[in-house]
Amino acid sequence: MSTINEKIEKESAEPAESRIASSWKEASKFPTKRLLDYIGPTGLWLLCFYLASIFMMIVLNIARLGFTGEAIFSAPTYFTQLFISFGLNSGRTEAPPPDILLELPAYLDPDYGLQKIDFANALTSGAWLFAPLVIYVLGLLLLILPGSGFPQPLGDFNYLLNFQYFHHFVPFLGFDVDPVTGIMTTTGAFYFLIALLPIILACLIGAFVTKRVFKEKKDRSISVLKMMVFNLAAGFIVGMQMGTITGEVNFRITGTLRTIFTSSYDNTGYFFSGQYHPNTIIIVSWFVNFIPMIMAALWYLIYDLLEDSIIKAAKSTGAFTSKTFKRMSKNNTSE
Repeated sequence: MSTINEKIEKESAEPAESRIASSWKEASKFPTKRLLDYIGPTGLWLLCFYLASIFMMIVLNIARLGFTGEAIFSAPTYFTQLFISFGLNSGRTEAPPPDILLELPAYLDPDYGLQKIDFANALTSGAWLFAPLVIYVLGLLLLILPGSGFPQPLGDFNYLLNFQYFHHFVPFLGFDVDPVTGIMTTTGAFYFLIALLPIILACLIGAFVTKRVFKEKKDRSISVLKMMVFNLAAGFIVGMQMGTITGEVNFRITGTLRTIFTSSYDNTGYFFSGQYHPNTIIIVSWFVNFIPMIMAALWYLIYDLLEDSIIKAAKSTGAFTSKTFKRMSKNNTSE
């Protein structure tokens, strides 16, 4: 009797095992996307820019402090502080009594002191994450703005001109003065190394990697629409942080609805008091950051054709044999 029961249990168990095995086999064959497929060429370019930007910050900070652990690990924080507080709370500040201020120019007044810079903000505390974002928004912006982005001068200087100067020592940055017009211009490789070079490296490395990671994609170019949205979001984050350092930003949902549906003349939903209006940072940086967007879009468009033409030319000259080319194509397909 027991033998019969064992036989029945064995027969009833076999279909269950086969169902599990078949289900697992079907699940394993189900087409899944890689993480890079969700990121796409645009996200891969941004990732390359992030890594290149962090790398250049470390290199410049080593040039400033020497090859130390502090230079490496404090680099993102240093450059975030440098850019996010540019022209804000730095240099000389006004001090009482006001009657002295009326008699003497600001730069001759001995009763001026250095104002403490407050870096207790989200972008600085999360510098390893946000530092490339700050450089992306403000790097090119300060590069093209006249009368700004200069190294902090030695000795006394007018606190009203703080907006022109960085508050820390900046490596590879100097300034020159035209003897005729007296106009100052920035000199040195600082802006190229901190703002332009990461963009160039991201374009070169990103296009090279994209062609190999997304081999089956017909269109491997970056999305201009996604880049425009990213530029807008980045400008909003940095602009809000710079605005809250010097003023107060107020946003009220009820006030916004009242403004929309009752009176558009009185804005009771969103208003700002202070310097560096967030809207200004958002709009200006959005247009300025068309530069990296156009650079990336153009390079991605021509890179595939350029690489294919180089391989074709090498093959025709004999530097690339047909056998080698077929083996490489086979390896790329198998990957």
